[in-house]
Amino acid sequence: MNQLQLLDKIKKLDKQNVYASVLALPDQCLHAWNEANQVKIPHDYKNVENVVMCGMGGSGLGARVIESLYFSKLSKPLTRVNDYHLPLFVNEKSLVFISSYSGNTEETVQNINEALERKAKILVIGSGGKLIEKAKENNLPYYQIVPTYNPSNQPRMAIGYSIIGQLVFAMKAGLLEIKKEDVDKSVSIMKKIFDVNDIDKDETPDSLKIANSMKGKIILYVSSEHLVGATHVVNNQQNENAKNLSFDFAIPELNHHLMEGLKHPATNNKNILFFFINSELYSSRVRQRFEITTDVVGQNNIPSVSYKVNSDDKFSQVFELIQFGAFLNFYLTMLNGINPAPIPWVDYFKEKLGNI
Repeated sequence: MNQLQLLDKIKKLDKQNVYASVLALPDQCLHAWNEANQVKIPHDYKNVENVVMCGMGGSGLGARVIESLYFSKLSKPLTRVNDYHLPLFVNEKSLVFISSYSGNTEETVQNINEALERKAKILVIGSGGKLIEKAKENNLPYYQIVPTYNPSNQPRMAIGYSIIGQLVFAMKAGLLEIKKEDVDKSVSIMKKIFDVNDIDKDETPDSLKIANSMKGKIILYVSSEHLVGATHVVNNQQNENAKNLSFDFAIPELNHHLMEGLKHPATNNKNILFFFINSELYSSRVRQRFEITTDVVGQNNIPSVSYKVNSDDKFSQVFELIQFGAFLNFYLTMLNGINPAPIPWVDYFKEKLGNI
């Protein structure tokens, strides 16, 4: 599909203006940085023994980014919760992040109820709903997202707010260090990705070229170290926006099992596309593993593509990948011929569950 055909598809299919939210991602990040920094967090929130980050779907992406980006720098154990219940160890010496864009996600509402019962220190992020109400009732610090830069009004397209909001709270709680310059640099890089991948450019964007090769395939994303969380962001959006089956795997873990699964079924070489996400900032041993893994995939006659993040620091690479992935997934959505906004099966599931 060429650019003129794609522009026509966008006009016909993108009724809720999801593409505008893709373009606004850098502005979301800056807006969230400024707003979340206004929230006052009690000093004793720094005196904790462990950290738990709760969130489902898009609202849980910030935890994954923090976990992989700051893995070697976190001085306190961090546990992600994508479920109804908190670990048994959570108590008054725990810091619990509660994140839900709507504020009404049932698993996350259960999480905050348990955290309150156990007298944990709690931070809340959401745009409204029950979570913000509970935060106000219990005098908890909260960042209420005002999605000025999410014109599609789709919760999953507000990832800049969610991820930066959680990063700022983690910084203010003393878990990690982020400087305004880090965010400014990342935003600048995201805008460069925007400049070369916007459909209005004369040359065909790389994201569109790769999306063309992805059409009709099950995508297996492969990354490592600091980019594992960002890769899950891309994978998450591909499922919801493009309605395209995909999975994400991490090196070195996949080297201990996945390669042996490439042989069967015999249709793997027709149905699967590996997507390798490369970085010069991976450790040398991991870079060597990428080379050999790519070779193994090729020897099994399974096609692959790759994308190399080029920013010179890990923080910027994370947001470079997220921005590129947003373009990639939007273009794949158009190639699949669907409106990215509706999520009919998620809505169907919630309706059925709500009636039980």
